[in-house]
Amino acid sequence: MTANTRSRARGFLRGEGAEAERVTYVELFFDLVFAFAITQISGVLGDEPTLLSVLEGVIVTFAVWWIWVYTAWATNWLDPGRRRVLWLLFALTAVGLVISEAIPAAFTTRAAVFAVAYLGYGVIRTLGVIAGTRRDAPEIAGGQARILVWTAVAGVFWIGGVVAESPWVRLGAWAVAIAIEYAGPWALFWIPGRGRSSWSAWRIRAGHFSERAALFIIIVLGESILVVGRGLTTHELSAPVVAAAVAAFVDAVAMWFLYFAHGQDRGRHYFAGRSSPGAVARVSYTYLHVVLVLGLVLSTHGSELALEHPDAAADLVAQALVFGGTALYLAGLVTFKMSIGVRPSWIPAHVAGVGALAALFALGAARAVEPSRLESALLATGVLVLVVVLDEVLWRRRARADAAG
Repeated sequence: MTANTRSRARGFLRGEGAEAERVTYVELFFDLVFAFAITQISGVLGDEPTLLSVLEGVIVTFAVWWIWVYTAWATNWLDPGRRRVLWLLFALTAVGLVISEAIPAAFTTRAAVFAVAYLGYGVIRTLGVIAGTRRDAPEIAGGQARILVWTAVAGVFWIGGVVAESPWVRLGAWAVAIAIEYAGPWALFWIPGRGRSSWSAWRIRAGHFSERAALFIIIVLGESILVVGRGLTTHELSAPVVAAAVAAFVDAVAMWFLYFAHGQDRGRHYFAGRSSPGAVARVSYTYLHVVLVLGLVLSTHGSELALEHPDAAADLVAQALVFGGTALYLAGLVTFKMSIGVRPSWIPAHVAGVGALAALFALGAARAVEPSRLESALLATGVLVLVVVLDEVLWRRRARADAAG
């Protein structure tokens, strides 16, 4: 029996074998709306970011990641080759476009659009998974029903944030909503009187899921390239602008290298070898990857600020974006790589990089140094380059030692 025949025999579920691990074209098409969503977050952070706008950007990033990663779980179970699943993804893409369009004004004039579309997206996706799995995988459908309960509880705070007049109250309400939603998988969607869900409801195909997560990292890194392109086409090619563009490009390359050279492929093999891959998917890919995404979003906006006004003084918020965002990405890599079996002794360069970036921010906060936006960007880039060089040297030495011993 061919893979396609097996897939059809299982209703709406993906089949078995190598073909079922493949990321489909419609999933890549679906990702386009999230490439747009990531670019829209810069509208929340603003040209002159404040503490409030940065916190708002964090909430929006968490929300964008959450709807995307839940859909990655869904398409790991459902076969996009089936027409009803295909149309479900197209419907989610349309709602995702509404969410993305509302992002820049999510905390102001389009709060209702953003929150209602976000909740509607979750309900449509979850009901779609229940419909597609209830016959052939009722345990998965049962787990999805639990998600609806948690979504309803979080929805109270999403709607509460919409009607709030104070931006800080809205921020607080939506932060509670996000916290509830993120707590769901950790608690295995515990419901009073029914307890927790079983792990059988969260079985997953490792190869497909790890590749989907890696593709989202590519999407976010793509924003760095867009920042470089926009900067070079909309500004006079002065030495500071070119230097800021080069720094942003080098950042993107370094961050790509640190994730893909010694992380993604190892994670895929580790993931596939676990007896409970759902547990790995929950920690390593659902939770820890959002740290990587947030670090990329913040550091990229810091690069954009350096391109817009390279000679302007970098206030603490701008430095927090550049140094803090980059440090967050490195810290996320440390936790992710350790979660997939990488020993701490293999990644000291990452830890040193986090320490160096924290020290640079501390110096700026103490006004011991007062760098411009460009100087901040160049310092962060220098740290990243050193981390890449040291990381590559250490991995090569460890690999030779393992081969010899």
